[in-house]
Amino acid sequence: MKVYKLIVLLLFCLFLMGQAGCPGCRASVGPITKVYGLNFGPYTKEGQDPNYGTVISEQQIRDLLRIIAPYTEWVRTFGCSNGLENVGRIAHELGLKVAVGVWLSRDSSANDIEISKLIEIGKKGEADMLIVGSEVLLRNDLTEEQLINYINRVKEEVSGIPVATADVYTELLQHPNVVNAGTVVLPNIYPYWEGVDVQYAISKIHIIYQQLRQIYSNKPIIISETGWPSDGNIIGNAIPSQENSAFYFLNFVSWAKAENVKYFYFEAFDEPWKANYEGPQGAHWGVWDKNGKLKPGMERVFEGQTIADNWS
Repeated sequence: MKVYKLIVLLLFCLFLMGQAGCPGCRASVGPITKVYGLNFGPYTKEGQDPNYGTVISEQQIRDLLRIIAPYTEWVRTFGCSNGLENVGRIAHELGLKVAVGVWLSRDSSANDIEISKLIEIGKKGEADMLIVGSEVLLRNDLTEEQLINYINRVKEEVSGIPVATADVYTELLQHPNVVNAGTVVLPNIYPYWEGVDVQYAISKIHIIYQQLRQIYSNKPIIISETGWPSDGNIIGNAIPSQENSAFYFLNFVSWAKAENVKYFYFEAFDEPWKANYEGPQGAHWGVWDKNGKLKPGMERVFEGQTIADNWS
């Protein structure tokens, strides 16, 4: 009897240790409603910064992907160097689909390396979509012709999966030749950056999406980025807070379900390094915090809750 009680006690302790070691686990028990996709940046530790060449280990990537794997169908990446080239393979091992992105800048040598790695990843079957650059037009890093040449190069080398660039919706509206070079339309839409009150933010997205769908009616549209920071600066009527961040997440996913829209939500985890480049809000876009803990209120989406139409 004493041995039996000891075994039960030991099993209970192991269970508690397992729960403590899973910061992304839900407190409640039940089926998880998955989102379509999450933007995935793995620079979650203080001091990690892709602009300084931080190499992310396979173990860190695997640990982070394990947290979010039960909650999403897709992940999307933003580079193919310094460890990010491993995300596609690891994500596939965990049953996730992957949109592998390449980072393009004004450095043509670095661009050629990134493009070559992207093509290699595509040929190895470690990606389900290839994204050639992120907000390149917005930053004015490349000309329209240069960007189209990169897109065409990837399309010629890798067949059978979608290829396109991702940029803010205004740039995509102004550059139809770039959009037409790709096989899908990938707009970034951020009502926060436009100073829109969170209560009316999804109405803004609804209008923009309808406009894009009308103009690019011959191509699938996937919202490649949208989100709301849980902390940071107030911009116009847009107030960053945990409450507003959770409300926006729920409201956006409710709209996407109702309108049958595919998307990559920005973003999976808080990344501290971004505060150095876009203000304090840069470090607070995650559904999970930098330690892998699901933020308060975010669980409602994964519990299947929705908000009734407040956008049309």
